[in-house]
Amino acid sequence: MTATPAARLFFAPTPRSTRLGVLLACTLLSLATACSRVPELEDRLPADLRSQPYPDLLPLETALSDEPLPEDESAALSEALDARAEGLRRRAEELRRRQF
Repeated sequence: MTATPAARLFFAPTPRSTRLGVLLACTLLSLATACSRVPELEDRLPADLRSQPYPDLLPLETALSDEPLPEDESAALSEALDARAEGLRRRAEELRRRQF
């Protein structure tokens, strides 16, 4: 089985120094971009807040409140509104039957 010239070129063994050079270039490029200043983000902070310390970090358990889930709240609200609407319908029907 003979390989095509493109396959032979693509799968040809590369010297160790070439692979090391590519790895070094990628590392240096990533380090250079990590140290760059991003003015679009840094300039958004007002001058009076720049000198303030960062706020303390809270554990997730204390940061989240123990409020019920929105699905539970909406179900309870829906049931309460349905019961109130049914009560108002019954009252309206009683008033219609009285016929002043």
